[in-house]
Amino acid sequence: MSQLLEYTYVQPEKEKRYPLPPQLNLWRVSISEDVFSVVLSGCRVLGNLYLSEIRDVDCLSISSPSLRIIVISYLFEGKGELLIKEAPCLVRLLLSCPGGEIIRVLRAPKLEILGLLSPCIPEIDIANIVFKGSIPSRSENPICTVKVLALHFSRPNLDAVLDILRCFPCLEKLYVIWDDYVKAEMKNVRQYEPLDPIKCLESHLKVLVLTNYKGGEEDVGFAKFFVLNAEVVKEINFGVCKNIDIDMKWMTDQLMLLEAENRASQDARLKFGSSSASWFGSLDTRDLSIADPFSYCFVDRVDALSEAYL
Repeated sequence: MSQLLEYTYVQPEKEKRYPLPPQLNLWRVSISEDVFSVVLSGCRVLGNLYLSEIRDVDCLSISSPSLRIIVISYLFEGKGELLIKEAPCLVRLLLSCPGGEIIRVLRAPKLEILGLLSPCIPEIDIANIVFKGSIPSRSENPICTVKVLALHFSRPNLDAVLDILRCFPCLEKLYVIWDDYVKAEMKNVRQYEPLDPIKCLESHLKVLVLTNYKGGEEDVGFAKFFVLNAEVVKEINFGVCKNIDIDMKWMTDQLMLLEAENRASQDARLKFGSSSASWFGSLDTRDLSIADPFSYCFVDRVDALSEAYL
């Protein structure tokens, strides 16, 4: 295999940030559905909304002409439903630590960043697509606005991921986070049909980030599919588990197993770094202006950085 492998130091890029809009944080508060609606209607220039552990209510409805970001973490104490009725400016829907909530998005025509989608979320409806345990319903009308998607699974499940990707034909950046703490398993996953192409792999997907990568047979099989089938990808970033020593031999072996020389995109770079311990633990909910809220998943630092130029 012809390649150059070297340890390098890359100066971390300064995260792009946007001006901070007004933000409302509701955490461990008791509130009725009616009062919540009144509060939102009174916040006419509200930009960001953070909801966590809302008490004494099992249904909340959101209609806001100005909201751009919604962050949800353990929304209700038990089961409940969040209904996003009208959010014409919503760009990001960030979901972490799901409980038993059902999330329905009726209208968010500018939604670009979505995640974490997880089988732990019983149901999430976006436009006319219903994801039950992350398994999407069939639809003739995919979600074309989403450019960045993050998925949260217990282990590599290629069929499940490819089924989801069919719903996002214009996806440009995909994060797949493997986490042993995700206990919910995906059932009745449709198998991949090679004769039914996935549009984002043909013309849009530029960046793939795999976190908690161990380099075993399952991980390699999952990653190799994208190496061999993502036609316009520029970067495949491997966030390697911290208990694995990333040395020259390990990287060389991985490149051979991934069949990197036969990659579909000759411009693709394969980079090996370390995974952060927790995406949501790294997200500062007081400052949601970072351009890519999932960028913490892949730590591109000198302590674990190695890069393969192919």
